[in-house]
Amino acid sequence: MTWIENHWQQLRFNRLDFERKYVVDQVLSQKPRSQVFLTRRRGSRQQTIMKLIERTAANPQEVECLRSLKHPGIARYLGHGVTRDRRQWMEMEYIDGIPLSAWLDEQSRFKGKAGNAPDRGQAKAIFLQLVSVVQYLHCCGWIHGDLSPQNILISAGDRGVVLIDFEHACSSDISNVKTMPRKHSLSYASPHEEAGGATTEACEQYSLGKIGFMMLAPFVDQVGQKLQAVLVRATSANPEDRYPNLFAFAGEIENAVSKI
Repeated sequence: MTWIENHWQQLRFNRLDFERKYVVDQVLSQKPRSQVFLTRRRGSRQQTIMKLIERTAANPQEVECLRSLKHPGIARYLGHGVTRDRRQWMEMEYIDGIPLSAWLDEQSRFKGKAGNAPDRGQAKAIFLQLVSVVQYLHCCGWIHGDLSPQNILISAGDRGVVLIDFEHACSSDISNVKTMPRKHSLSYASPHEEAGGATTEACEQYSLGKIGFMMLAPFVDQVGQKLQAVLVRATSANPEDRYPNLFAFAGEIENAVSKI
């Protein structure tokens, strides 16, 4: 989309009420200062995700980040602007899938039931794809800011892993001085983040390591020493003890999971 097209799109939405332009099929999230809806434009069957947020609560880098990314593992940005009642809106591609958290819960229920063993091959493929998507994000100079199972979708088709919810996204160039609240996903935050520090690439490696333990450990009778060592290093309390970057981590993970 060119600058002129984007400019006129924003003018059109600034002059229209959200309620007149869209039909809300489902409320996905309701917070004091923001809402997320499953919507479709009136007269259309195509569903999209619409986020409405008070302008004072919006992260200005969220739109900038999503507009710059083009990857099948990241939900596609469709537009943004300001509504007549002065709320910021952003429209995103709707992904038909389930959160990784729900997938993990389902696998946990299957664990130990004869004839209903979890698919370890699928778990390995999902995790490797997730690491690849985050690698792409870091290569583009961005930090997701909240890597956790509820922000990772497993699509219903062949698309695989899709990363969503960039509410806490920030540029890796300024991540050492910018931080956003992350109360809802502290289970996957690094010690640095839990202490109130900003999210860095090393922090996201830690989060991936925590997710890796949840995804891979339950699917083998005994976790291989190589895999365990890789995940332990990625989740070291001291960032300097982790891998220097996700490329090094990904290489070690791929080698380790091939042996389980």
